[in-house]
Amino acid sequence: MFRVFLTGSYKKPREFNWVVGVLLLVLTLLLSFTGYLLPDDQLGFWAVTVGTNMARATPLLGHDGPFGPQLGMTPFNDVRFGLLGGSIVDSNALLRAYIWHCVAIPIIASAFMVVHFWRVRKDGGISGPAPMMLESEIKEPKKI
Repeated sequence: MFRVFLTGSYKKPREFNWVVGVLLLVLTLLLSFTGYLLPDDQLGFWAVTVGTNMARATPLLGHDGPFGPQLGMTPFNDVRFGLLGGSIVDSNALLRAYIWHCVAIPIIASAFMVVHFWRVRKDGGISGPAPMMLESEIKEPKKI
């Protein structure tokens, strides 16, 4: 993604593919996060506790976030409750992390990868945008 950004390959006509690539990056981060809880140790417990507490403060989705209370969010129906399958990190959270990590996110990521590779092929490979020419490089057509 860094190379794509530096070469400007995210510009027209490849904007859609750039967005798909960003979504794939987010899915990769989610795979890493859900995999943290799977060893079921103290490191994973506290990482998931901190991560889901951050999700609790998400705007519109968490009961501590902006506009959450106005939308009726409580500790028992917000995004943290949905991620953990309860209000604490326990066996429900482990099961949900396992399902997300091993089934749901790989299926979603596979679908986005198919779209991403198809768009790379359709857009003509992984090259950058058309090369720019300096004014001094442009040759005047010969007059007859």
